[in-house]
Amino acid sequence: MELMNVGQNIALFLKKDLSFVEILCKIEQVFEDRLVLALPKYFMRYIELLQVGCKLTAKVISPFGTLDFNSVVISSPLEENFSIEFDKNAYNLSPNGEKQSLQVFDDIEIKYSGKSLHLKTLEISPTELIFSSKEKFKVDDIIEATIYLPNNYGIIKFKGIISDFDKSYPDEYTAKYISMDEQNRKLLLYYIYMNTDL
Repeated sequence: MELMNVGQNIALFLKKDLSFVEILCKIEQVFEDRLVLALPKYFMRYIELLQVGCKLTAKVISPFGTLDFNSVVISSPLEENFSIEFDKNAYNLSPNGEKQSLQVFDDIEIKYSGKSLHLKTLEISPTELIFSSKEKFKVDDIIEATIYLPNNYGIIKFKGIISDFDKSYPDEYTAKYISMDEQNRKLLLYYIYMNTDL
């Protein structure tokens, strides 16, 4: 399942003086490193904000929530098209409404402090996961992990940071994703989407 598609709405937020301007566009083309956008008819009033090199924040509504990322203008609307930079490894996802999570006991391998730990997940969401471990972690510890999904879904690799632990259940830890490539992120979201009632 793609997070961004042709025809999807995308809102651009640009700073003008001491306030922000929102310009609602549509995605015309999606490339590895950029998005080509169709601007609304009123764009000329903001033309000085849409020149090459101008910085902006973009927000896209996906089936899972809002994707937002910082970007710069690559080609201005006075050229052949209007395009903005897109880094598939540098966007954030804010889930819709209640955080969608999946209670699962999938195999997970965590590399930490020179060790390779074979553990079980307890809960997976688009932004973090909870796992069980007898190994003691501290908040802000960095981990590298591989989740082995069941039923031929595949595997997910990511780098994470320990953000919390359950004081009532000291063997339960929460890790937030801090680095996950586009293919792994898509697989994670697809796995959650196919196994929860959204």
